[in-house]
Amino acid sequence: MGSIEIFAATSNWIITLLSLGILGVTLFAVSQGKLVVKKALLYIYAGLLLEFVTVGINYKINLVYARGEAIDTLVFFELALLLIAMLFFAMASLQILVNNLPELPIVGALGGIGAVAIVYFVYIYPNSYMIANMQQIFALTGFLCLSIAFVSQLHRRHNAGYLGGAVACSCVTLILFLRLLGIGYDSEILNSWYISPLFYNVMAVVFAAINADYLARSLDTSRSEIVKYNRRIEDIIKSSPFPIIISRLSDDKIILANNNAVKLFGIDITELDRYHLKDFFADADSRTQLNERLEMEKEVQDFEILVKSYNGESPFWLLTSATTIDYNYDVVLYAAFQDITSRKNREVLLKNQAIRDPLTSLYNRRYFEEEVNKRIAAARRNNGIYCVMMTDVDLFKKVNDTYGHKTGDKVLIELASACERALRDRDIVARYGGEEFVIFLADVDIDSAKAVAERLRETIAALRIPSDDGRIVNFTISIGISSSQISDNIDTLIKTADEALYKAKQNGRNRVELFLPADLQGFNPDNASPHKDESANRHPIFEKEGAEEISLLDGLPEKHIEGTAAEIKRPDDSGEAD
Repeated sequence: MGSIEIFAATSNWIITLLSLGILGVTLFAVSQGKLVVKKALLYIYAGLLLEFVTVGINYKINLVYARGEAIDTLVFFELALLLIAMLFFAMASLQILVNNLPELPIVGALGGIGAVAIVYFVYIYPNSYMIANMQQIFALTGFLCLSIAFVSQLHRRHNAGYLGGAVACSCVTLILFLRLLGIGYDSEILNSWYISPLFYNVMAVVFAAINADYLARSLDTSRSEIVKYNRRIEDIIKSSPFPIIISRLSDDKIILANNNAVKLFGIDITELDRYHLKDFFADADSRTQLNERLEMEKEVQDFEILVKSYNGESPFWLLTSATTIDYNYDVVLYAAFQDITSRKNREVLLKNQAIRDPLTSLYNRRYFEEEVNKRIAAARRNNGIYCVMMTDVDLFKKVNDTYGHKTGDKVLIELASACERALRDRDIVARYGGEEFVIFLADVDIDSAKAVAERLRETIAALRIPSDDGRIVNFTISIGISSSQISDNIDTLIKTADEALYKAKQNGRNRVELFLPADLQGFNPDNASPHKDESANRHPIFEKEGAEEISLLDGLPEKHIEGTAAEIKRPDDSGEAD
């Protein structure tokens, strides 16, 4: 391909070398990736370098021949390098045609034939005509192989690089063929020195285009794999018995939901892109906690969330497992759900049964003491104040005896409801036992607590409760109050409040009494016990006042007592039994 005119001027061979350098840099750049045919491109570059060297040797041969010196050795080296260049082109063609095809047998056969021909016509039977033909045939064969290889790849979807290579190598092949036939021997175009640098620059563009085509095909393959992957995901989601939603992490928009999720959340599948996953969270804190766990763990299992449907129905509980995946060229949240509303309802019911009184639905004594202990500890750290109130229904036994136990239960229920309505959300009211109720007032001094107690007492006194037989029942309560001035121990506070309650009973009932710091003189909380109304609803066996001993034989005739005693007499001293 090259012309000896390249070395006729310094500028010519400098330009040619620069063009070879550009081609080398391009080859280095494209070989850094995973290009399949980079080995073939390396062979092409190696062949072109050798072909350029042979042009220099041919130029030297002409100079030596003009001086009348022997040129056999130079001719041998020129033909040998041309043969090697042809073999490099052949190996490149094989790599392009069939990647990883074994090259040694084919290259070995061609190389062996060429080497024999060179030795024969240079040293054994010198023939200048055959030598000139071999100079043309070796180069022509190499470029013909490249042309065929490039043309064979034109069926590919992205083939701009192979098309450019096919055109460039075909043009060089045509020029070499014309030279072999002796056509245009004196043509300046066919023998111009700039054919070589022009071809090198064109091949640099071809190398870059081949790499770009490879990247485009790789992208197509990746897209195809992504499409298949997305279809598999969609098939899994659609066939899943659990509700599943996929939402984009960037904007939280829902991009895929199966039929179970559509039914669960009330989603219109035809307008899926207008929904955001956060819209279905009834508790914003749950959404925040889920996001924080995903950032830390990348995957969350069995996370309980309270959600709502899009039409605003009552919230319900779901158990969700979520992870982040790649879907449709985006990072998304893959979330599967399980409805656990019935389970949560059972848990709430069991919890309420454990901490609430079954009749009034107020907190029970155990929960009150545990929770108030926590509140007192927090108040102690912050120098807070608080009060405890004990309330008791006045003459509750009389209500039960007069109107019946069902009406008595109504009285307790109405009392509980009135207490809850009169107090703040942060206050705690509990049924302490029987008709006794205990109340914890947070951030309230004893004077304010007395005002609250008076309002509550007046509210209770104004209640009118219908009995089962249509009569109207009204009742009153007595209230005792203790405060943080007395103690920070819940047992002591309850006992001192009960002491104040007992004082209210003693002073006429339907009143509020305070336990003040001065009342601590002579009061021993370890010996104090809850005081009950003297007419409380007690079992009849305890109605007999002042009895030191209660006997099941009370009221029987004396004679019958003696007979009974005789029947149960112990055996005699002899130890014999009947």
